[in-house]
Amino acid sequence: MSERSSLLLDEKDISLTNIKTIDETLKKDILRLAIPATLEQILIMVVGVVSTIFMGRIGKEALSAVGLINILTNFILALFTALSTGSTVLVARLIGERNLKGAKEAVRQSLIIAISSSLFITVLCYVTADKIISILFSQADREVIRLALVYFKITLYSFPLLLVNTIVSGTLRGAGDTKTPMKVAYAVNVINILLSVILIFGIDTHFMSIKPLGLVGAASAVSIARAIGGIIILVALFRNRVIPMEFERVLTFDFHIIKRMLRVGIPAALEQFIMQGGFLLLQVIISGMGTVAIAVYQIGMSINSISFMPVWGFSMAATTLVGQSLGALKPDLAEAYVKRILKMSLILICILGSLSFSFSRQLVSIYSSDLEILKIGNFAIKILSLSLPFLCLVSVISSSLRGAGDILYVTITTFIGIWCFRLTLAILLNRLFNLNIYGVWIAVCIDFATRGLLYLARFRRGKWKNAIV
Repeated sequence: MSERSSLLLDEKDISLTNIKTIDETLKKDILRLAIPATLEQILIMVVGVVSTIFMGRIGKEALSAVGLINILTNFILALFTALSTGSTVLVARLIGERNLKGAKEAVRQSLIIAISSSLFITVLCYVTADKIISILFSQADREVIRLALVYFKITLYSFPLLLVNTIVSGTLRGAGDTKTPMKVAYAVNVINILLSVILIFGIDTHFMSIKPLGLVGAASAVSIARAIGGIIILVALFRNRVIPMEFERVLTFDFHIIKRMLRVGIPAALEQFIMQGGFLLLQVIISGMGTVAIAVYQIGMSINSISFMPVWGFSMAATTLVGQSLGALKPDLAEAYVKRILKMSLILICILGSLSFSFSRQLVSIYSSDLEILKIGNFAIKILSLSLPFLCLVSVISSSLRGAGDILYVTITTFIGIWCFRLTLAILLNRLFNLNIYGVWIAVCIDFATRGLLYLARFRRGKWKNAIV
């Protein structure tokens, strides 16, 4: 990473009459952030896909159990993802203002909140794990519930470091450092895959002998890898060149910075709870449709992530570049970045969507050979592929609005899309037409289309440029 604290164009760049030169400069800034963030998410996605495949080979009960816990974990992570968003936006703004001292303070306050709250949440979840699983997934098969509880308790051991990793990664991205989170993700995922192979399926050599641990092995591998990732990101934070921290000042408070962070973080937390709460409730509904439905849903979302991950990297770039541009009082530059990012990501996702549509059945067969899963999964992938352009609009523009601090609109739109369309339609299509899991996929795609159009309308109006952080 360059030692420049900002990736923004200089005034002389903006005044150029050569549109091609300006476009190339925008593209260069975008790719400098997007490529590392994309590679990071591809690494995470690969591990998720591999883990899903491993669980599918163990059995549909194990696959369903891990899927349920992943949804629950994402719901718990909502608060920390929101804090990460607040940190990203505030750090980007402060760096855009050339206020490096303020950026360091923002990172420091994020770390204080991350450590204290993550320990509290972890202990609370461990103590109440049995009740949480039994209440949320009571309609699932008993074996699925038993395996889900085992997996959840083991993965909780590394929760504090996972949550710290989430927040610290956000602050680094806000500073324009997307390479460090990428490198940490690379280390975590390589460790996870290697340990998963050894612990899930066992190993017997002249040097060591480990019996197959199945789902317990998968949970142990994930927990160890997450813990290592948390330690690495903390070390990287204290060694960062743009926003280095001094260990002796970690526990000092700056309530002015915290207030600015919460101005973005609280609406972002509400948005995440609405989103993840909707996902969790949908998972509860699906759990009542049977083990096959749960398995198909996990497979469908896993395959969908393959096409979507590159766009996620562009979305992260949008958050940082919009925040830095508005911090430097350059709203037109922020708009130019978003338009260029949309153009690049739409082209990419249309190509990937076409491939997933054409090879949908082959992709599902990687996860399972069950004929019913293959049939339903094939339908799911095809309809999801058609909705990917709308998902691209949702991801890029909502990230841009977050970077601007226009979180309230994102929160309202999330509620409309997920609760009023995805959840409501899934229930109605199942009860009125008995579509079961097919109705869920139709509802998911309508949700993407609705939110995508709402975000596009907001972006075109331009009110987001005046949001206060």
